[in-house]
Amino acid sequence: MLSMVEYVHQRILTYPSNLIGVDFTMGNGHDTAFLQEHCREVYAFDIQQVAIDNTKKRLKFVKPVHLICDGHEHMSLYLSSFDIGIFNLGYLPLGDHQVTTSLETTIPAIKEAIEKVQYVLFIVVYPGHDEGKKESLFIDEYVQHLDAHQYHVSSYRMLNKNCAPYVIEIEKKK
Repeated sequence: MLSMVEYVHQRILTYPSNLIGVDFTMGNGHDTAFLQEHCREVYAFDIQQVAIDNTKKRLKFVKPVHLICDGHEHMSLYLSSFDIGIFNLGYLPLGDHQVTTSLETTIPAIKEAIEKVQYVLFIVVYPGHDEGKKESLFIDEYVQHLDAHQYHVSSYRMLNKNCAPYVIEIEKKK
């Protein structure tokens, strides 16, 4: 079975490759590097300098990648729209687990990303820690009420594993 991130990457491969991609939670740069291979231009956000340093080591400098040391809730300072986006919520793997995405910044970031997305937005949710549980409750409730005439919303999750990570996919109807 695929990991949640592998599932997201497989889904992204079904979209055209000349698009603008955004990694809203850079972390160690796995999603940023994947988007760089598939998209013509990439924006990546993280509040931790260590995430930017780790990501730089992973990138092949063949296509433009904008590594932004700022919170994803400030995306409008850097872009007006995008085609494909990934939120991989939680904390930096092998980093300080006390530094996590937070509901306070996730709410405005996801709401704005949904408004700006042109093709698809993926949200990998980790409800296994306190802040992740809060994020999952908000996100699940919020996306259930998106206009069905504008968006297709689906979820990929393990039903028999308590508090396992899962993916929400929000595709904008054309």
